[in-house]
Amino acid sequence: MALAIVVVLLVVGDVVAKAYATNQLQDRARRAVRGATSASASITSFPFTGRLLAAGQVPEVRVRVAPVIAGEVTFASVSVDLHDVHVDRNRLVNDRTVQLTGLGSGTVTAELTDVEISRMAGTRVRFTPGRVTVSAAGIEASADVQITDGSMSLAGLRIPFKFKIPRAPLFPCDATSAVVVQGAVDVSCTVHEVPAELVGRTLR
Repeated sequence: MALAIVVVLLVVGDVVAKAYATNQLQDRARRAVRGATSASASITSFPFTGRLLAAGQVPEVRVRVAPVIAGEVTFASVSVDLHDVHVDRNRLVNDRTVQLTGLGSGTVTAELTDVEISRMAGTRVRFTPGRVTVSAAGIEASADVQITDGSMSLAGLRIPFKFKIPRAPLFPCDATSAVVVQGAVDVSCTVHEVPAELVGRTLR
């Protein structure tokens, strides 16, 4: 019975520690994005404390913030998906601060709604999975989304629409790919460093 109680206490402590770290990342992301109304975060790791103390890393960290404003463009959301994330163990133990120091791989994805694209293009644009429809002067035409040098274009139209996808908080790189989903297009890029907004450095 005593052993069972110890195990339960360890598990509960591990869950509490992970929840504390997750909330810290969530709050950090929301504060870093001006105008954000929602933020969420998750850490995939079990056991959390044991793995972190032994290896100094967690398998996966995910953060999502909405909305994100970048100049004249508003992303409905930005999602960060980081793998093999390194965490400063000393900061965690001594200061109870989650400082992300590196990662194995990462992807950030920004969601652009068809409402936002329609506003920018000055005509009606509709996104359905794998399909883009542009309406102008009572005529509908199909288009393809293409990403080139960080710019997105609707190709296949008589007058193509093209614009530079801006970098933004949590979206620090030029877009390299796009996926058309219901009501939006998700533009993504690969990151090799933890986005600055999530690092958690000590200000001196």
